[in-house]
Amino acid sequence: MEDAVTRIPYDEAYVKAIHLPKEISDLLLVEGLPRFRDKGNDLLGVHFRSMPERGLIQVQHEGGFITLLPIGYEWEETAALLGVETGTGAVYSVDASSGEYGLINTSLVRFLEFLQRYAQFIENFSEVHEPSVMSMEEAQAKLAAFRRGEFTPGKKKTHVSGRKEAISELRAFFAEQDPGSLSNEKCWWSLVLEQLEDGLL
Repeated sequence: MEDAVTRIPYDEAYVKAIHLPKEISDLLLVEGLPRFRDKGNDLLGVHFRSMPERGLIQVQHEGGFITLLPIGYEWEETAALLGVETGTGAVYSVDASSGEYGLINTSLVRFLEFLQRYAQFIENFSEVHEPSVMSMEEAQAKLAAFRRGEFTPGKKKTHVSGRKEAISELRAFFAEQDPGSLSNEKCWWSLVLEQLEDGLL
């Protein structure tokens, strides 16, 4: 993977001012988060970035609130923010316009591990195809359709030996390591696996 070791530094004063598990604050401040890349593109649209100017995000959760430290975004900052829950270190995706949110992983450590596993899968089983060029409007429309679940598989791609079994192994690994990441079919990782199974990723 190209540039897999590039590290994103986080604002020390901002991270230390809030309560995060030690392993999570160490990840942000000592190691920095990696920039995962696949063929020159950010993996699954994940962009890690220190965002102290955004402040903390509060979302209503089961009669109370959870507080999230923004650690980046998906595709564009105006689409969905990625946040780590103070206290637990769980990772959530928060829709930037509606405020709707969903659990990605119960730990930032697991999120990074799952991204690494996904990247390895893509490296081993990606299918060669011509790149498509889209305008910003076309890309935003495609992303919106994906979020609404309106994507349908296009022309069947050629079978890559072992791909189906590898997807099953990936699903089993995710379920074993972090059951919350696949707790329902609308979970972030559930949608990623569904797109893999449909040949869209």
